[in-house]
Amino acid sequence: MLENWNVLAVGGKNAEGELLEELEEDGEFERSGFRDVLIGSVEDIGGFLEDAENKKYTHLNRAIPIDDAFFVSPENLVEILKRRIERYIDEIELGETFGFRVERRGMKEDISSQAVEKEVGGYFYDLIEKVHGRKPKVNLKNPDKLIAIEIVGNRCGIGFITKEMREKYSVIKVK
Repeated sequence: MLENWNVLAVGGKNAEGELLEELEEDGEFERSGFRDVLIGSVEDIGGFLEDAENKKYTHLNRAIPIDDAFFVSPENLVEILKRRIERYIDEIELGETFGFRVERRGMKEDISSQAVEKEVGGYFYDLIEKVHGRKPKVNLKNPDKLIAIEIVGNRCGIGFITKEMREKYSVIKVK
């Protein structure tokens, strides 16, 4: 089981096996237990995204670069996320907008993506206000900086994605 993964890859419908085969030469990938969703580790995330953008992986629908990956339970998810996202407060510069997205696979009975977004996003907002003495600007549609939280069973990954990255790599699609 991969502990230090840095990319979440989502394949086309029922194309998990084909995608796994396509990706195996460029990194270490494994099935997540959720249909068409793979967790992987690549040496060069920029190179991987370039290859994806150039259609090297025909069965890849979208990819999310992950900066921080860890294990969670429904009981500790919110508290762990609050601690882990603190590292990004200096990344939101004056005048920039930020957004939060949570995509959850699994833990359906235990947590709500919207509730996690609201609680953790609110904490982050308050933290920026407290540390930097300014009210940050939130933009959920097209933020300058996006914190994407990917929950896959008992694994969680956080991706810090800039607007430039989303514009350069159409394969980065956060739901």
